[in-house]
Amino acid sequence: MNSATTPRISVVIPAYKAADFIGRAIDSVWAQTLSPIEVIVVNDGSPDDTAEFVQQRDGHRVRLISQENAGPGAARNHGIREAQGEWIALLDADDTWMPEKLERQSAQISDEIGIVHCFVSNGLPAHVPQGEVTFDAMWERNYIGTSTVLMRKQAWQDVGGFDEDRNLMGAEDYNLWLRIIHAGYRVATLREPLAYYTPADDSIMSNVMQIVRAELLNIEKSAEKFDLPESQAIAKQLEIWDEYGRTLLWQRDKPQARQMFHEILKRRPTTSALMHWMATFVPNAVLDLKRNLSSTTS
Repeated sequence: MNSATTPRISVVIPAYKAADFIGRAIDSVWAQTLSPIEVIVVNDGSPDDTAEFVQQRDGHRVRLISQENAGPGAARNHGIREAQGEWIALLDADDTWMPEKLERQSAQISDEIGIVHCFVSNGLPAHVPQGEVTFDAMWERNYIGTSTVLMRKQAWQDVGGFDEDRNLMGAEDYNLWLRIIHAGYRVATLREPLAYYTPADDSIMSNVMQIVRAELLNIEKSAEKFDLPESQAIAKQLEIWDEYGRTLLWQRDKPQARQMFHEILKRRPTTSALMHWMATFVPNAVLDLKRNLSSTTS
């Protein structure tokens, strides 16, 4: 790739209480086979020494911006507004990239592309449909991880950037992808594991109930913005309550799981929802026995 066709990429890293791990994220940027034109770290009002750590360790080659705590969406928007590149590579402070990520993604760029994303090398397999990424496919499931994204800055600007509603924290990325696709931009899927997701102990994703509330708010906002049928929004809500209800039951958080299945039973009673709701009253020892029996017979 020669200098005439090499995209100008800015890396934006929002950081909150990230002093213990942001160094790994930044190192994975320096290791890229295609160097970005700049790295912007947005310190989102961290109460620890995140800003001091970044300034002391990488201040000579990282642009550090500090703001009052406003959430990851606002921090990303701040960094992107300041970015000089036409393409924005998003990286969360607790994630890392494989060395060839930016180079491999840059090869996928074309005029109609708004997002290039890749797979992660850990976690569950990505349920990414083959072929064109449509709005309907993305509505079914968000399979684009924030740290896998290389995004056209103009696409971000055209749809108004990340929604900074703090109640949307944990789903603000999904909300943006939906708006970009709905605006007519295409998504290129690079089916290679070029990013690594490393959740922090107190990361947003560790708070299941916060994610549930954010996912439901995203449905509400998206259904209104895109004028989706009420039945489509309700079906998506039921999926979320069922998915997270099962997760909470597996984690033995039975009161919260019970709430999830109760929401389903109020709207669309099913045998499965009823059985799972009843399971939230069963002693943990019985649930553990059933889990162990299921694992030995499968």
